[in-house]
Amino acid sequence: MAEAALTVNHTTFSLRALQHAWHPLWFAVLMAIGMTLMLNAPFLSALQAKVPGQYLLQAFLLSMLLLLNLLLLVLLSVNRLQKPISIALFAVGAISLYFIDNFGIVIDKSMLQNAIETDAAEAQGILSLNLYWQVITIMLFPFLASTLIKIRRLPRMQLLKHWLLCLVLIMLALSSIVVVEYAQLAPFFRNNREVKHMALPFSAVSAAVSMGNTLLQQQFPTEFTLLGQDAVQAPYVGTNKPRLIIMVLGETARADHFQLNGYQRATNPKLSQLPVFSFQQVSSCGTATAHSVPCMFSNMGRQHYDERIAKNSSNVLDILQRSGVAVTWLDNNSGCKGVCDRVATELLFQKQQSEDCQNGQCLDSIILPAVDKQIALDLTTDRLIVVHQLGSHGPEYFKRSAEQDKHFLPECGDKQLQLCEPSSIINAYDNSIVATDHLLADLIDRLQQQTDFQTALFYVSDHGESLGENGVYLHGLPYFMAPDAQTHVPLIWWMSPDYVTAHTLTATCLRDKETEPFSHDNVFHSLLGMFNVQTAVYQRNKDMFQSCVNER
Repeated sequence: MAEAALTVNHTTFSLRALQHAWHPLWFAVLMAIGMTLMLNAPFLSALQAKVPGQYLLQAFLLSMLLLLNLLLLVLLSVNRLQKPISIALFAVGAISLYFIDNFGIVIDKSMLQNAIETDAAEAQGILSLNLYWQVITIMLFPFLASTLIKIRRLPRMQLLKHWLLCLVLIMLALSSIVVVEYAQLAPFFRNNREVKHMALPFSAVSAAVSMGNTLLQQQFPTEFTLLGQDAVQAPYVGTNKPRLIIMVLGETARADHFQLNGYQRATNPKLSQLPVFSFQQVSSCGTATAHSVPCMFSNMGRQHYDERIAKNSSNVLDILQRSGVAVTWLDNNSGCKGVCDRVATELLFQKQQSEDCQNGQCLDSIILPAVDKQIALDLTTDRLIVVHQLGSHGPEYFKRSAEQDKHFLPECGDKQLQLCEPSSIINAYDNSIVATDHLLADLIDRLQQQTDFQTALFYVSDHGESLGENGVYLHGLPYFMAPDAQTHVPLIWWMSPDYVTAHTLTATCLRDKETEPFSHDNVFHSLLGMFNVQTAVYQRNKDMFQSCVNER
């Protein structure tokens, strides 16, 4: 068979020359250069923004990334696995680049945890043709390089010697950079921790290793710690009616888009007509559901939260149940992240026969008949019904509201938010807040009609959402760099006259507290206080409402 050739200016180049056997380490160098140059435009942009004009420092940082990527390839690339691993790392980097570029997110352990715990319906909401096209375009390079370049098979001992020498040289080069530029590198990494999460594919692999370590630890859990074993309910004076409290766990709602908190748009047309208390300075425990939900139901607080300990300890629902409160979890989201594992649970989004459900996701209106059914089950026992909304889950905000709740038009109807006008994104998001307002008002209406209970409603969102401010969309940024939009959440409280009487709460006092700072750290203790549960783990000073009790 004739050899394929390319003639340029009377000079013939054989394509077979490209398949001259390469040393495996030279192939790793080529792949590392390709990764560093093709996958790191956001990283380079961040360097220029954080240290403008400091070209030597930028060069050192880029060189460090090149060396780290080369280190990855050398460590993971062994014989026949070298090409597949190189292609896999490129794919990881290409997918990560798309989300960094288009949504302003960063790739860390928390973001990977969100991805792992995302169900199929949620995942479908962020997949797009643009994602496929960008990944395919980038992947042409590693596929062509792997196809055209033949890697030389070296004797095992020779390969080992070269491999060890390469590792030593890489470590020496990295150490030299750190020693020479330590005075500038130390403050840079201390003040700009977010930049390292943009370094691809090294940051994605590092996050995966950290996540893998966490998952491995979960396979060998510590002994379950029982908290609140002394929990008992103290009797109330003046009524024999049991308590019925609905806790609505919101999704992706930000406080500054609630009309009740001063937002100029009428996003709370129904709640604004009801005697609700809106606490305006509440911060979340995290910036993603997987972190915030188990954190707020634990007694650890944000500063001391440890996921492994939380998932192997009693949470506030367990303690309430032990004290005699009947606890039910109704979920229209992607699950309770372990919080409801030991209480009665119903996954509403699995009820696809409802007209409010499509492709594995349901409008929150499906919650109402489920609550009606739960209330009718028992009229004699203290009840806590926790409702987990789909709320304002993005990026398809337009799917979170029914036609009657679409007060603001036009809406962004594209999952690629960066392709929409900013005003249309806000319209779609605000309509989802209107839908939440509708849900909460309908639940309050049901509670007002309950003459057999003293009733109350407690609403708090798990985290907020970025809507394109400074090029950032969605949520999940590390807490230290997250904007207020992702950590400032709404919290609403409503109570019936019977509940006010039984708990002797003072409305004037609660109004004064609406502008005081609170956080998810208060949820655990406030829930115990709502049912007057006495236990050693209860801290009165962290109960949002206890200081407003008018002692008899």
